[in-house]
Amino acid sequence: MSFVPDPALDVTAAARRLAQTGRTRLHGIFGDGSAAVHAAMTDPAMVWNRAIRNPYNADVPVAVFETEPLEEQARLIAMAHEEATEGFQFVFDRLRLGQARGMGLAIPQTLYDLHAAFNAPPWLDFARRLTGDDAIAYVDAQATRYLPGHFLNGHTDEHEGAGRLYAYVLNVSPVWRADWGGLLMFTEPDGQVAETFAPQFDTLNVFRVPAWHTVSMVAPFAGAARYSITGWWRTNPPEAG
Repeated sequence: MSFVPDPALDVTAAARRLAQTGRTRLHGIFGDGSAAVHAAMTDPAMVWNRAIRNPYNADVPVAVFETEPLEEQARLIAMAHEEATEGFQFVFDRLRLGQARGMGLAIPQTLYDLHAAFNAPPWLDFARRLTGDDAIAYVDAQATRYLPGHFLNGHTDEHEGAGRLYAYVLNVSPVWRADWGGLLMFTEPDGQVAETFAPQFDTLNVFRVPAWHTVSMVAPFAGAARYSITGWWRTNPPEAG
């Protein structure tokens, strides 16, 4: 499977939008490649960790989290909701692909191939052309899954020393409705929503870091999980890939 951006994409127009607003999106980025990524992320061999913000920056394997008594699971989620009321908090599933490779996890090879493609010359050249920034030298990636009740509240992605230049979201859910939630929303300093990107299949969202944004909670009646590959275009690799 080739993970090279479709040469028919209007990168010039997308680059102009990025320069003007700090964010842009390109639909039809991979075609069949996005379908292959979705198939890999829904494969039974996929490994997921439950991400809930904590002082240790540690995720818990979903298989372990779900063996806890329902009362304990509910208590942890309630704590996250309480913290989210006034601060930064999130609940969703993910797998950091660089770390997974370092650990030798036997996940679908497609995801490792995608991570490798992101750091090969064709993709890095595409990222530099889109942004006009030759400092982009590394692309990290994490597979993410938002189930009903999952969310990521307001933050900027700024992280001192991490070399984050731009954030990206590759949407791979074949079907999604806006009323299912899971919307990428960019906010103004006064809290108003400036723009919203729905997770349209085979669409790449890119925005400059820092930028205030949030992922709205996925509704309990959502007809599917929200799948995407997310990460940052960086000046240097993060620790552990």
